Amino acid sequence: MYLRANPAPVSWAEIVRDTDLYVDDGPSSKKTFERDKKDLRSSGIPIHTESIGGSDEAAGGTRYAIRDSDVFLDLELSDEEGLAIEMAASMVQFDAAWEIDALAKLGAGTSPGPPPLRAQLSAPDELIALHDAVDKKRVISFVYGGQSRDVEPVLVFWRRGAWYVHGYEDGVPKNFKVERFQSSLVLGAENSAATYEVPDPADAMAIDPLLHGPDDGLVARVLVNPPLSRLVERDRGGVIERRDDGSVVIEVDVRSPGAFRSWLFGMGDHAIVLSPPELVEDVTSWLRALVDSA
Repeated sequence: MYLRANPAPVSWAEIVRDTDLYVDDGPSSKKTFERDKKDLRSSGIPIHTESIGGSDEAAGGTRYAIRDSDVFLDLELSDEEGLAIEMAASMVQFDAAWEIDALAKLGAGTSPGPPPLRAQLSAPDELIALHDAVDKKRVISFVYGGQSRDVEPVLVFWRRGAWYVHGYEDGVPKNFKVERFQSSLVLGAENSAATYEVPDPADAMAIDPLLHGPDDGLVARVLVNPPLSRLVERDRGGVIERRDDGSVVIEVDVRSPGAFRSWLFGMGDHAIVLSPPELVEDVTSWLRALVDSA
């Protein structure tokens, strides 16, 4: 972007002076600069060079430039295709505002307006270490949910706007949301983790949101009254009791109290959680806090 923004080619000394990309004019920075140029060229972005003439100290050096004509792509998009790309770019956003430059390169319009964001594809600091742990079968240790965890990771995946690591804690498969790590990540030795079957990313997380989360599962008993009792029985099953008024008591596996509350409250006053006591307390305390803040 720096080279593209300059109307004329710039020297190495000017790049060091004008950017924070390189610490100094020493050999280490120059080595990094050569690597960066190689990366750009391997990505299909030509870097034009010209020799510096004259008799001053810069003579004999090189100036560098990237021309827009080499970067912009002419895909001959129709208006409908350009609009489709703009809509797609506005639905998913990375850390950098890549979609602005990408749309310009594709000739699909100017900077898009505020996007109806559907996913924030961030890259947490732990991501590289997690991939390394999966590749080299390292046990990972971290604090999560207020507890120290030792997990044998098998998959790092993106789901519903966040990064997760799928792994085994005490032999039980669980998913951990990376942004909820409460400590730095500690990696064990290579091959310290056992070998497990790697699930497809689409199957790594249960479809049922009540089962999302690493917490030890609870079995909730819920009373559901008509007219929702038949619907819940059809969708979830687990009926352990039927009452004369048409209501049913069902058992529901729960790993995510938040998802459970959302499901429960969606039925309004037609559903009541009966047990276990800790889940009853979680729901009632949450409702009390909601009333107190109103």
